[in-house]
Amino acid sequence: MPASRKSVELSLKRQAIDWIATEGGGVPSRAEAHFYEILAATGSRRRLQGAGRRPVLGEAEDTLVDLIYDRRLKKEKVTRDWIAAQARLIFHESRTEEEHEEHPIRFAASDAWVTAFMQRNNLSLRRRTNLTTLTDEVLVDRAVSFMQFLQEHKPTMNLN
Repeated sequence: MPASRKSVELSLKRQAIDWIATEGGGVPSRAEAHFYEILAATGSRRRLQGAGRRPVLGEAEDTLVDLIYDRRLKKEKVTRDWIAAQARLIFHESRTEEEHEEHPIRFAASDAWVTAFMQRNNLSLRRRTNLTTLTDEVLVDRAVSFMQFLQEHKPTMNLN
């Protein structure tokens, strides 16, 4: 099993660059641009800005976020399973058969992917309530009975 990645602070990377420039015999040309980025970055970071894997869906993630917002505006339920199913559908629709044959990528929209997607886009699942299952008639009946309760008990209530 390969060793796990160990992060190194940018301050140590700067020290290594200084050593290469002074005692190490110069800088290889293809690493020079990367060294300039490290020297320009703040010391408290462990990675450069923009590092890391790009999202699998790329621009299609914006489409998925729009679908989620539209569904929420219509007061329809948005679940993690629905997000995963829509992500798989968008992924397969966005790739042509030639792309799939040249670069086969298995995109499963796993639970971990859904969690990361929701964090990237500041989404959270709403708590379920039983109010959405009540009809208008039931809600009106409850409001009327509550008003009757208040009218009966208002004289005995201490309002101070």
